[in-house]
Amino acid sequence: MNNKILTDKYKKYEMPKNMLFIVVDSNVLTKSLSNTELGLYVFLKAQAGRNILKGSTPCLSTTVGKITKMLSWQKGTKAINDMINTLVRANLIVVESCSGKTLNLAFPDDQISLINNGYCKVYAHSINKIIHSINGKQILSYIGFYTCFRSTIFEKTQESCVYDKSPRRLTMLCNLSEASIRNYFQWFRKNNILANFYVRCVRSDELTYNKYVYADMHDCNKLVEYIKDNRYGSVITEVLE
Repeated sequence: MNNKILTDKYKKYEMPKNMLFIVVDSNVLTKSLSNTELGLYVFLKAQAGRNILKGSTPCLSTTVGKITKMLSWQKGTKAINDMINTLVRANLIVVESCSGKTLNLAFPDDQISLINNGYCKVYAHSINKIIHSINGKQILSYIGFYTCFRSTIFEKTQESCVYDKSPRRLTMLCNLSEASIRNYFQWFRKNNILANFYVRCVRSDELTYNKYVYADMHDCNKLVEYIKDNRYGSVITEVLE
């Protein structure tokens, strides 16, 4: 095992100053949304404010023009309108009122569904990194992918915060080909949004194979310990990068 790569790769990583996140009901992933529609839902909900003392739902007052500007998507007006209508039909967004071009949107969470179906946390620092690394419609596509990735992560234990599975695991969640999932992972590696190690694993006494294992960047130290421990998931014999 090459412990130098494990020790050095994320040695200089600095944790975000805050760990703000939004909650996405696992049931949202069953709504047959496209990756881009899911990304818009998460993007808009991340902009919303909430009066916790009054128990209100997250709300956002915005315009389609503001949304396209935030995304640097100059020709996205019709697409944004269409996707908002899709989210309304899926009961994920409620348009409470319109004033001129201003939309007052609410994001009602079904508390019973959250308890029964579970949820994932989608972190603001990762959403911001995506927004500042790419433009236009692709922002939403990458946020959608990140949300699907986060739905596979549980934070209670060291091993459950690590994605030690085939990219194929995400094809049905994202409704994308395995090749597309690999391309997304490559982009997230390149832009340092997901911590990762490329490792060699043992399949049998004579057969080995190479693959990536992932964690959210703020869990990079947990990923290091996961590989060092080597009691979970794959039998990792070498860290290649």
